[in-house]
Amino acid sequence: MSPTLQLALLIAILLPATKVAATVCERYGIPAILGELMVGVLAGPAVLNLLHLPLFHGGEAGNMLLVLAQIGGVVLMFIAGLETDVERMREASFTATLVAISGVIWPMLLGTGAAHMLGLDWKPALFLGGALAATSVSISARTLMDAGKMVSREASVILGAAVIDDVLSLFVLAFLAASCNAGGGEGASVATWITEQVTGHVGLAAQFPLTSQMIAIALCVVLYFILGYGGAKYFLDPLILRMRKLTADEAVPACVLALVLVYAVAAEWLGSVAAITGAYLIGFIFAESKLKAYVERSFYALGHGLFIPLFFASIGLESDFRALQGHWLMLGILFLVAVFTKLVGCGAAAMVDGMGFVPSLRVGCAMISRGEVGLIITVMAASTGIFTPSEVAVMVAVVLLTTLVTPLALRAAFRLPCEQDAEDQAEDALEQATIDGLEAEELVERAPPWPPVHED
Repeated sequence: MSPTLQLALLIAILLPATKVAATVCERYGIPAILGELMVGVLAGPAVLNLLHLPLFHGGEAGNMLLVLAQIGGVVLMFIAGLETDVERMREASFTATLVAISGVIWPMLLGTGAAHMLGLDWKPALFLGGALAATSVSISARTLMDAGKMVSREASVILGAAVIDDVLSLFVLAFLAASCNAGGGEGASVATWITEQVTGHVGLAAQFPLTSQMIAIALCVVLYFILGYGGAKYFLDPLILRMRKLTADEAVPACVLALVLVYAVAAEWLGSVAAITGAYLIGFIFAESKLKAYVERSFYALGHGLFIPLFFASIGLESDFRALQGHWLMLGILFLVAVFTKLVGCGAAAMVDGMGFVPSLRVGCAMISRGEVGLIITVMAASTGIFTPSEVAVMVAVVLLTTLVTPLALRAAFRLPCEQDAEDQAEDALEQATIDGLEAEELVERAPPWPPVHED
């Protein structure tokens, strides 16, 4: 069977399975994404080992599926950006910074210390700590969407902290890459080219290559956000209005998807941050656009109908737990460290800035999940011989377990009574009543006179 037909068959198996599993979970009050994740786990090496059946021999279809899944992560973060309450995020920017800093420092320190106490040398222990530092906001964003909480103050803090967390995690990744000369997985980025040029021609920079790399990354990050945000604020609405003049079917969603992918590519190439950060940035800008609702409707069908379920199923498909034998203690301790450092570290940082206990707990729960950056660090350590297969399996299992725990913990936290929720609901009701009142006045003004005036 050709790779194209293999891919078609994989999608035909996974898509309905994810939707059935999600429906079953929803009926029992469980987040839908947990069902989608479990489909991937059951189809992965731990149970069915779907990608290694004779029917899918060769592995090309599996690789193609993972590419679609990565696009799913990009689309998911674009939708998360669309649903962001911009005003509340601006109000929560300082809190988000505190949460992000705390959410990187504590997992790095305690994860490294715990791994060393379990018998690992300092270098692999440092890589384990670095892999625990990054947060995967995709899971939290989907959970917030499903719960209808994307406009809450907690969501603003969570999504803002996740963007900052991604930038901080990049510096951790650069430091670890320099320690093993692995290149950090950054590839042909502008920051890499600048570092090579500076260290090759400036004697002082050559003596401090890590510092030079950090400065280059910082400059590229700032440049990307300035150009990306400023440029889109200037051309976005006029561009969409021009797109709407195209007569081809679904021309606007197609062009917007292309724009999202360009921002995702530019995020890694120019900004040296994860592609999902670029997708979130353009979605965040769309959230302030007058044409937000028009774009949002199209992407819901595209994202939730195809790409996003494949993204969550792929997480389980990539996990192999057969190498965990004899390392259950390490897995248990690192999992507890992963949960504790984000839950308490991020939650405490939110409380320091004045958030209440329950909202802070929600922030801590949302930051538990690990994902892309953690897996990148794991792969980098494995490729250079720093991680053994057992340590790779432990880290993948921790990523998966935190991914499974996060939606459950976050949904439970949002069920807790909170005074702030009542205040937010009152504000939303007042705002909606004001909008309804204005619309009613407009209708009255436009209505024909009554009784009708008949001209003779």
